[in-house]
Amino acid sequence: MVELTDEQLQRYARQLILPDVDLEGQQRLLSSGVLIVGAGGLGCPVAQYLSGAGVGRLRLADDDQVDFSNLPRQVAFDEPDIGQSKVEALAKRLARANSDTAIDARPEKFDARTASAMLADIDLVIDATDSLQARLDIDNATHDAGLPWIMGSAVRMAGQWVVFDADRELGCYHCLVTQPEAAGGAGCAQLGILGPVAGLVAMHQSVMAIKLLLGLPVPWGELHIADPWSGEYLAMPITKRTGCPRCQARA
Repeated sequence: MVELTDEQLQRYARQLILPDVDLEGQQRLLSSGVLIVGAGGLGCPVAQYLSGAGVGRLRLADDDQVDFSNLPRQVAFDEPDIGQSKVEALAKRLARANSDTAIDARPEKFDARTASAMLADIDLVIDATDSLQARLDIDNATHDAGLPWIMGSAVRMAGQWVVFDADRELGCYHCLVTQPEAAGGAGCAQLGILGPVAGLVAMHQSVMAIKLLLGLPVPWGELHIADPWSGEYLAMPITKRTGCPRCQARA
């Protein structure tokens, strides 16, 4: 475990007094590594919250550039960032906010080709993409590597999130998406998104990530769906699907 400096004791004072965090928990956070796939409406606040909490290593993966239309919900970016690499602009923002967090910016896609290098020295993967294929790739790669991951999505006025355990004892993303080829590829660009909805999902992903890194219980394999516009909320368990190609391959 890393020893906290006097400056770190002061920085994280409000967390250290929490019984579920305390000194040992803060040391665990500082020793942890998280891969965030996507640096947009979900990835920006997730990265900011995790860095703010003192997670020691963040790897950011996204091959996109900041666009003017991103600014209403991708709150880490400013107008001067337009046209820049999202992960590089976000890395600069995070470095200014907390020098305790080592930032590894990867301006490339997460896929089967890049997965092995992306997952090196990582304890947890957070999906912050707007891509079904990316989530399938994350599920495959983390399944093979024995790593947990947190899925998140937000579109229009609603969002959802799931925490998948490393062993997929309660099912995997392939169990949830039974027909990937028929699921459609429409995302925020086609359907629209309200900025705070993305922030809501990112907040839940961040809390689940911190709990997981602290070694605390999390709701494994449970799909959460929230519509803050209507006030509706639903949680349902995921179960292993008979015939799931991923679960069968792991068996």
